[in-house]
Amino acid sequence: MWKRIASVRGRAAKAAEEAEKVTEVYRSNSIGTRIAFTVEHRRKVGTYKTMRFLGMGNLFIYSIIIGGITGVLTWSFLAVVSFTTHLIWTDIPNMLNMKFWTVLVCLVGGILVGLCQKYFGNYPRTMDAVLAEFKSTNRIDYRSLYKSVITAICVLSFGASLGPEAALVGIVGGLATWAGEAIKSFVKKRTVLNEHGEFVIEYSVEAAVGMIFRAPLFGAYTLLEDSKDSKRVKWMKTLVYVVTTIAGFFVFMLLSKIDNRQLSLADFGPAAVGMNELMATIPLILVGVLLAKVYKYFGHILHKGLKPLEHYKVIKAVIGGLILGTIGTLLPLTLFSGEHQLNILAAEWTQMSAYLLIGIGIAKLFVTEACLVSGWRGGHIFPIIFAGVSIGYGIAMLFPLDPVTSITIVTTALTSAVLKKPIAVILLFMLLFPLKLILLMVAAAYLPKYMAKLTWNKSEAS
Repeated sequence: MWKRIASVRGRAAKAAEEAEKVTEVYRSNSIGTRIAFTVEHRRKVGTYKTMRFLGMGNLFIYSIIIGGITGVLTWSFLAVVSFTTHLIWTDIPNMLNMKFWTVLVCLVGGILVGLCQKYFGNYPRTMDAVLAEFKSTNRIDYRSLYKSVITAICVLSFGASLGPEAALVGIVGGLATWAGEAIKSFVKKRTVLNEHGEFVIEYSVEAAVGMIFRAPLFGAYTLLEDSKDSKRVKWMKTLVYVVTTIAGFFVFMLLSKIDNRQLSLADFGPAAVGMNELMATIPLILVGVLLAKVYKYFGHILHKGLKPLEHYKVIKAVIGGLILGTIGTLLPLTLFSGEHQLNILAAEWTQMSAYLLIGIGIAKLFVTEACLVSGWRGGHIFPIIFAGVSIGYGIAMLFPLDPVTSITIVTTALTSAVLKKPIAVILLFMLLFPLKLILLMVAAAYLPKYMAKLTWNKSEAS
């Protein structure tokens, strides 16, 4: 009996020992599997991070390339327009010595612009239209770039009171879209560049506009306005914006040495802010808002007057040329975008009367709308800036105000009321006007926005 009990105990101990060995083997296999899984997971994560890093590197390089191309395109377009303008307005009249050259050139320009409108269509498109297309499709059409280029050169070379930003936005954005689509056709995989290439298109456009106005911070307003983006997307947008803008401005500044292009729009001198200027801030802002209303009213009247000629593109454009040539003969500073005329105004405003300065500013607003309504298509930011500066100087002559403070407040309020983008206006003017006036600029940029909301709420209530 004792032998049986001992035998049973021995077998039980042996079974327990074997079970322990099996358990140990199972545990070893489980740990090995876990270790193998962890190693494989870490390897995949490392590969993913490496690919994302390489993708970011490609996006960085692509931003540099597109930024550089943007600088080349911006300078090249402005150089061509400068050459044709000098040829038409300086070289040829010096050879011919004809009277009423301004009216004649503007009439010829009207014929050319009308023919472009008739056979090409409504080109160049406005900056708002191009940006609206990008927001809805994440691309900018490039198939009609030649139409925009030809029409814009005609418009700007023949003295239109318009700026080049409308044409350049379409040109730069279209070519950036083409480059992005070409890359996507070669790289089928889902990469950072494929996923976020539209950022480069967006900020190449903003960089081009910033170069025109010598305002590298201009494009930052989109970063401040896009509050719904995740932190990662915001970081990537910031990277693309900074890289594209730096590359573009670097190339633009290098090329500008060839034709001695100014890297600042105008030097208005230092500002002085005293009690008179602080007390006049609100009235000056109201003047800017009133001028925006006048500008809109001019557009309404001209649209109504030229509506019967909607299908007669050439005749309508010739009428616009006649208005431009007539007013340009009487007030030569109203011709062209106003970019170069700002320097003349800053240097010679003290030699003009207050009423002449105010008259030039109001005439500038009228001529700008006359060009836009009659088919001379382009940007209106430069003309608005010029009008605000001219009228601001006029007001400073009528009242004991610092002229630089006066032009800063009036121009900021007018531009903000027209564009309805206060952040963009502030960033645009930070390098144009003295930085010590930044608080007054902020007030002048935002007050028109809240006044418009107040007016709208009152109209809804009534």
